[in-house]
Amino acid sequence: MGVIKPLFALCLAAGLAVGPVHADPRTAKLNANTIGLLAPEYQWLPQTVSIATTVQHEDGLRVLPILGAGTLQSVSDLAQLDSIDAALLTLDTLTYAKAQGLLGGMEGKITYLARLQPVTWALVVPKTTTTVAALANKRIATGPTGTAGFVAGELLFNALEVPFSRVPKQGAEALSKLDKGAADAALVDASTLRTAKVDSARFHILPLPLPAALTSTYSQIILTTVEAPTLIAKDGDVETVSSALAVLVFTGKGKAQQERLRRFSEALFRNASALKLNNNIAADIPGWTRHQASAEALKTLAAQARIEPENQLQQGDGQ
Repeated sequence: MGVIKPLFALCLAAGLAVGPVHADPRTAKLNANTIGLLAPEYQWLPQTVSIATTVQHEDGLRVLPILGAGTLQSVSDLAQLDSIDAALLTLDTLTYAKAQGLLGGMEGKITYLARLQPVTWALVVPKTTTTVAALANKRIATGPTGTAGFVAGELLFNALEVPFSRVPKQGAEALSKLDKGAADAALVDASTLRTAKVDSARFHILPLPLPAALTSTYSQIILTTVEAPTLIAKDGDVETVSSALAVLVFTGKGKAQQERLRRFSEALFRNASALKLNNNIAADIPGWTRHQASAEALKTLAAQARIEPENQLQQGDGQ
């Protein structure tokens, strides 16, 4: 006990000594300029890092990529954790969370800053399976509970009235289960198929219709041989569905965050071409609400775009 008390006193003194650092104006400024950007699952960490690298130090910003614990958990983290300012989430995540009553007081408070690329789903099945209805009561690999694949599988197959037994594997692992006969189908992010080696003599991609109940959540999209070189022949396009991946934020974390998000949005839009996400990130998302910070950023950039040609014209007249 004689040793513990001095040690406790030393630790307490050290803690008190650190305290004033948080009152340092430089520390306050650093926190005011830092954005915590969440990637809910590993496959979207590269996009998060790309955004952080591209906009780092724009207007004094620092962007910290953070790896989350699944898409559904990330909805809660976005709303509740002070360290999370924004998250990359597929919009069907919110549809599922709302349908399951998981949003609680968050409903209507999750808005978007920018639209990224679509996440396209591919339903890979044996050649003998020719309709989605044939998968009723079969084993479908969609993903572990709470993942993006889990969400898409639950929403789509429920809307299509196709009951199924879920195999909790996603991506390459889902395709492996299918190949080994441990699953009857695999619903995977189509980006997985660009490098996956799937036997085209045994498997194919089944067209996936857009359920009428989910037209505000998913869009119809065409898969080509570019997305699935081993499963789709040239001119053998397959119709399927996609959901937008967006930078989402939680409204109501205070004015300081509002200002950070405005500058972050401006930095995103200014560097859109460098992000190489093959999409107009400033585009509206029908049926969803744009965050005020994003709207303000677009107005600012539009005003600057109008002023710049005028300045160039005045300089030309002066010459």
